Amino acid sequence: MVSLKPYFRSHHFEHGLRMLEKGYVAARDSLDGEIDRINRESRAYEEALANGAEPIADYDEDGQLLWEQSQVFEINVDDVHSALCEVRKAFAIALYHFWEDSVAQWMELSGKQVDHDKLVRYCASEGYGPSTDLEAVRCLINHLKHGRNSRTDWLTKLRATDPSFLPEARGATSAISEDILFRVAAAILASGPNKERLRLTT
Repeated sequence: MVSLKPYFRSHHFEHGLRMLEKGYVAARDSLDGEIDRINRESRAYEEALANGAEPIADYDEDGQLLWEQSQVFEINVDDVHSALCEVRKAFAIALYHFWEDSVAQWMELSGKQVDHDKLVRYCASEGYGPSTDLEAVRCLINHLKHGRNSRTDWLTKLRATDPSFLPEARGATSAISEDILFRVAAAILASGPNKERLRLTT
């Protein structure tokens, strides 16, 4: 009798990735919509000013300008972009954790400490890749999770493994682009029992 285990694994793995994809796309589209809304309000405000409307602003007791509505719009857009960066970060981490949890389940390691290298060897033995980008993904995810608080310098390891995965420095945090996010998703998909490519909605 043919074993159905590979088919169940493939379905579970693909379905889980699709659900994560849907969650990311919904969050991204919502934030993109918020940026569009703010930009529309900003354009309407600028048009009103051009037509002689009074600026929306606040001044101190000496008449010095404290803030003006155009600045508020800019700050709000920056805040939404920061939120979008956090969504990408969370999605990338979720993808890697889903891969870890899936492989550990296949290996029947429930409740046991998971070692990345053992997971990789198991995937290779089962014909599940793994992707040549998986080590770069591991370094990226650990850097995003732990930053400078890790005993391992994951950022330096990432530079040595594949600098094209390096996130953009944003003060004390790191931000990943959607292009890097796509590459993380592709690496995870190629490291499991799935023959289709994961395509995030653009």
